[in-house]
Amino acid sequence: MRIPLIVFVIVATIGFAVAASELEQKLDLAREADDTYAEIELLRRWLDVHPNDPGAVEELVGLWLEAPDFRMALQTLKQTASPDPGLVARTDAEVAFRRDDKIQEALKILRDRAAAAPKDRETRLLLAEYLAQAGERQEQIAVLDTLISEESDVDLLLDRAAAKLAADDPAGALADFRKAAADGPDETRVKSSRAAYERLESALAAIAALDKAAASPQGHFNKSYYWFYGGLPNRGLAEAVEGLREWPDSAYGKILETRGLVANGTLNTAKAMKERHVAAAPLEEEKARQGILQADAALVKNPGGPQALIARASWLYSSAQFALAMDDIGTVLKADPSNLSAIYYAAAISLGQGNFPAATAYAEKLKTLKAPRDMLSEVYAWLAQIAFDQSKFPLALDFAARSIEAKPLAKVWKLKAACHTRLGQPNEAADALRQAEKGSR
Repeated sequence: MRIPLIVFVIVATIGFAVAASELEQKLDLAREADDTYAEIELLRRWLDVHPNDPGAVEELVGLWLEAPDFRMALQTLKQTASPDPGLVARTDAEVAFRRDDKIQEALKILRDRAAAAPKDRETRLLLAEYLAQAGERQEQIAVLDTLISEESDVDLLLDRAAAKLAADDPAGALADFRKAAADGPDETRVKSSRAAYERLESALAAIAALDKAAASPQGHFNKSYYWFYGGLPNRGLAEAVEGLREWPDSAYGKILETRGLVANGTLNTAKAMKERHVAAAPLEEEKARQGILQADAALVKNPGGPQALIARASWLYSSAQFALAMDDIGTVLKADPSNLSAIYYAAAISLGQGNFPAATAYAEKLKTLKAPRDMLSEVYAWLAQIAFDQSKFPLALDFAARSIEAKPLAKVWKLKAACHTRLGQPNEAADALRQAEKGSR
């Protein structure tokens, strides 16, 4: 019996609908699993049947770019009868930038498309992103202004805040962050950015207060510190340079200036250490900052004063600026090789620099010069602890004994007990612990 043609058409239509439905379900599963290559294969099968589905074309091109397979992204567009001009422009720009490393060519493509189709929001979003990559901050801000005026968005506000900060507009950046935080207080980017903008807010308040006082080197250095703290290293560098004009030998100014030069790429951290003796250590502790500044001020009044140099070295040491600290101690010892305080700090700084032999030599020099017992005991205790940490237990034991000989301290008896334990000497360890208990009473 012959089946009418209409029956075949109905069956084929039903079969096609079922197949399409199954394909859509598989695509949804692949998207949920974030299985890029499964999505690509399923979309290619979909486009075999729906070659002009603009959403599918855009998704497939995006997946090829994500892969990344730039050749296949371009091939997909080539095989599409009438691809969206905006998608073509964005794809060409991504290929130019990400594959060919031609940021200016990518920007030209996006600018041309944005000028030809001002309502193409996706292209302007990518343009703003690439302008940030190119450091074209003013143009980026202008593009973001237009996008935000059309449809405010937390991410765009945060992008503009970052752009304004990079363009040296801290007040504008803070205003944008506040708006973003008000619109989306629980957004991940808002939460992760909050601490940085709170620092900026604190820095601006501190700088405003400093601006009310008379100009001085200390004022310039304090403002420099707050600009760095707030995330504007160029302003920090400028203030440091101003302070150094009047106090060229300021250690604090040198640290700040070096930080600025590293931030703008003039120096790297290795060169900063080698040429300027400035470490990449943070300088956030207020007491140490002010201690260094006070010593700087004392040295302006009395250049080369040993007490001020030793005081500055002690604060530099506590801030992990060991090379600068040793410079000051070296100046003191050159004038007075028997200065006990300078030798004491030389031992401490040498240990900070990892120079154990030098620290040992300074300890022996203290002993030869009959340094106070407290001082000698402490230096030998440092040496004992370092040797212990390096698993050099006989050496640690020797230094612990020297420390105890100078002045018995409970903590050193305990260290001595630990050395005996590591050396398999339980009786001696027990005796040392008993001595520690006596000393702690």
